[in-house]
This record gives sequence, structure tokens and C-alpha cells, in this order.
Amino acid sequence: MMILTEIDSYKVVSLDKDFAKLYLASLVLLFNQIPKVLYLPEDILSERKGERLFYEKWSHGIALLDGSQLIGALLAYEREGEKNEQYPENTLYISEFAILDSYQKKGLGKKLLQVFLENNRKKGFLFLQGSFTISVQTNSGNFNGHVVRLYESLGFTFRAYKQYENRKDIVLGLSF
Repeated sequence: MMILTEIDSYKVVSLDKDFAKLYLASLVLLFNQIPKVLYLPEDILSERKGERLFYEKWSHGIALLDGSQLIGALLAYEREGEKNEQYPENTLYISEFAILDSYQKKGLGKKLLQVFLENNRKKGFLFLQGSFTISVQTNSGNFNGHVVRLYESLGFTFRAYKQYENRKDIVLGLSF
């Protein structure tokens, strides 16, 4: 576990596969706070979904620790462009991002996202090629407006909507 920096008195560490295995139960609980999705341990550790490969999944993620307690995490992977309005080009895709309920409303999510953006802006793509962009897809419901506004406050802009059976997501992108 490599310490990258500190946010307030909390440690920001790289979230690699060894870390994910060690904190698997905590990651599942943390990510299951995300509305209208259900994560299983195998979802966290998977490096593919159907035909989609999660390139460099263990090279971009970060986690936030209070001592040894996991209080936040952000997983991302390099996603191949799909030549559609949602994902027109290769992108670094934020697949999961959450802060433990009892630590929310303290600015930790924004600070963790800022660390992620800074680290990955320097790193860029490790496997894919092209102009470096970062994308995220999140629920577009009113209850989730604070999450959309968080991304927008850091420069993400609307790209498209994506409709599912039980929800409608918004796709946001950030170009460098």
C-alpha cells in the first residue's frame, strides 16, 4: 500500500489489487451505498464485464483511510471508445466512487476526486492511446444532483444520457 498524500488527517493510498483483496468486504459495503446498484465481491475484483476489458484497473484507483479503516475509494480503468455519444473515444472511466456515510458532507469526496484528477492527469493513459479524457456515469435523478454538481465543479461537462430499466444515468466528461 503506497501512501500518495494526506487529506486533512486521512491517508490517500493507491488502490491496487492487493489492497482490494485485503479490504474487499469494506469496498463492497462502501460501493453498495451507491443508489440503484448492487456490488458483489467478484464485481470489485473483476477486470472485465462481458466483452469489455478494464484496462489498467489497478493502476488508477485511490482509497482514503482513517487509520486502517477504509472511508472512501475511487476505482477507474481505461475504457475503449465505443464510437457513440456516451463514450466516443478512449477514456479513463471512473467506475466506482464513494465516501462512507458517516464521513460525508465534510468535503472529503471533492478532495479525494481532486487528488485522483491530479495524479491521473500526470499519468495519462498507460495502455490505451489518444487524447486523454476522464469520464464518469452517475444517476441523473434529483436525489443525486449533489454528485453531478460535484463533478461539474471540477470541470466535467455533460456528454449524454444512458437509459437503463431501473434508472437514467448522466455521462460526464473532462478533457485535458
